[in-house]
Amino acid sequence: MIPTTDDREVVREYVNRVHGVLLSGSPTDVDPRHYGTAPHPKLGKIYPEREITDFTILDSVEKKNLPMMGICFGIQSLNVYRGGSLVQDIPALVQKPTVHDADAGKPPARHMVRIAEGSLIGRLAGHLDVEVNSYHHQSVENVGRNLRAVAYAPDGVVEAVEDTTGRFIVGVQWHPERGWKDDPFAKSLFTAFIDQARLRYNQRQ
Repeated sequence: MIPTTDDREVVREYVNRVHGVLLSGSPTDVDPRHYGTAPHPKLGKIYPEREITDFTILDSVEKKNLPMMGICFGIQSLNVYRGGSLVQDIPALVQKPTVHDADAGKPPARHMVRIAEGSLIGRLAGHLDVEVNSYHHQSVENVGRNLRAVAYAPDGVVEAVEDTTGRFIVGVQWHPERGWKDDPFAKSLFTAFIDQARLRYNQRQ
């Protein structure tokens, strides 16, 4: 685990020890100033140290050509790092939105996702329509450089991206780590990521 810190050198030292990076979720939002937009009234709490940590990690991922997987906040920070932007609040900014984050006290939100044919994530899923959990109020808006959107919710919200250059760089808006033991698709995602990290490890030996 890499600690959240504003000390970039500490982050770099940790990344030097690994062969792949998983950017996890967060209850916070990415500061919209990173993509040149004023804060929306529904913007949640921002956590500058987490942004510094993620962006420093992503610097090393790019320089070292490491495999990377982003989950929830992780897909959002990846997209912003690569010059993309975010929908700051889905209920306020998306017409007829699907429920992406259930109210407190209610069961977690779930919805269908349509995956692009021929995509890496589609191959890992084994089919193009899957049901996923949902715990977010923000999402990818304009896709960053060398990324493409490969999965969408029924309301058009981007649910997954992947790299366009052949690298193993993927991001999903849902949480495959929740209930993965009973979810073959989640297992496939994590197995593919681990296999890529293992390949990097073997290349360094």
